[in-house]
Parts: sequence; structure tokens; C-alpha cells
Amino acid sequence: MYAELKMELKTENLTYKKSSNLQGVIMEHIDPDYASVLHRNQQNPYSQCLIHEKEKDKCFWYIRTITREAYENMILPMSELKSFGLKNINGDIMIGDKTINLCAPESLLEEFYQVPGPRFLNIEFQTPTSFKTNGQYVNYPDLRLIYSSLMRKYSAASNKIEMFDDETLDQLVSYSKISRYRLRTIDFPLEATKITGFCGNLSIYMRGTNTMARYARLLLKFGRYSGIGIKSAMGMGAVRFIERGEESD
Repeated sequence: MYAELKMELKTENLTYKKSSNLQGVIMEHIDPDYASVLHRNQQNPYSQCLIHEKEKDKCFWYIRTITREAYENMILPMSELKSFGLKNINGDIMIGDKTINLCAPESLLEEFYQVPGPRFLNIEFQTPTSFKTNGQYVNYPDLRLIYSSLMRKYSAASNKIEMFDDETLDQLVSYSKISRYRLRTIDFPLEATKITGFCGNLSIYMRGTNTMARYARLLLKFGRYSGIGIKSAMGMGAVRFIERGEESD
């Protein structure tokens, strides 16, 4: 089960720069034993981010999970939260409207088998996104790193499907081409440092067989819940797959 908890925060003092502190809020309000399990995981079964929606002039906190266990131990208890304190913010932050959206993994697989893949895949990177390879940060949209990140996260979420495969990854990269983009670099602050990532919109053109286009769509839609790249549990790598007819901003 994939799940998303969306909470409106009644504050004007928060931006994505405080996202890493929100991970601490989650750990304070879930079962300590499960929090210990999360600290031992190599791949986190959740992502979270803070997004200011300009058209509504509101701040929303999203917590997204990719396993039923994470949903039950994170989203359900966090959905009961009415307010919380945050370092360097005066007073408690009140929580307004909340919504929970659920997505069955089978629905993405059904779409994979039954609905032709689009030739253009449009993506919005909503919070700073970055990767780490060979000990170095990569702050631009490398398709191999994007697909590899999603494949590894998908495999970690599924007990039935091993998604990561070098041959398939090679095919995805070979049949994909960045056709247009509107991106900017942006820093994401942590406690003692900062990571430079990128935000904005990206369009991928899929060549070759339709199977690869379906595969890429499946991964990118899954990315809404898992996040892409590093530090998605701290607020980085939030991504939105833009369906045809939707606005990109």
C-alpha cells in the first residue's frame, strides 16, 4: 500500500528549509520501537516534504509511505496530531485540514499492463533533489541516477518484485532523452551543512518500445510516494508526475 498524509500547517514561518526538522517531529510522535527500526533501514519506507502552494497561499506538510507497516506506524498516528513544536519557532504550529490518500500498488501495475505509455513524461521536482555516487553529490538530473534511485526504492518496498536490474536500467536510459527542462539549483540546509540540489520541471521523451515508456511511467508515479535521490526522508527529492492536461506550476 502506498499512502499520503497531507496536513495544512497554520504558519507563515515555515519553508522547505525547515523540512529536515520535521523528520524529528515524526520520530517524536511514533512508537519508539518502530523509530528504531527506521534508523536501521538502508532504504526508508517513507518520504516527507514541506511545500508552499502558491495558488492557495498555504503551507502543506506531506508524509508518504510505501509499505503497509509504515502506513500503520507513521501515517495513522501522525494523522491524530493537532499541533507540534519546532526548534527556533516561537509557539506551537497548529495543524488544519488533513487528508489521507491511498494507492494500491496493483493499480500502478494494472496501468502498466493495460494503458499505453506516453511518449513524453513530464515531471516536477518540488523540493531540492540531489544524488550521491562515488562519494560525490550530483545536483543535476542524470537519467541513470533518477531511474536507479526509483528502481532501488521500488524493490525495497515490494516483497514480490525485484525491480533493480542493470540490463533494464541500461534500456531505460538508452530509450530516454531529456527533451526540455526548466530547472534551477537550490540549497537544502541540514544541521551542520547544506546540499545543493535542483528544482523545477523536466520532460523526458521516450523512444523505442512502448514497454519502456510504461516502465518509466510506473517508476515516476511511484516516486510521488518514495521521493527521488538522497535525503527524501528529510524533505529532499519530492516529485510529481504531471498527467496530460494538468498544470505544471
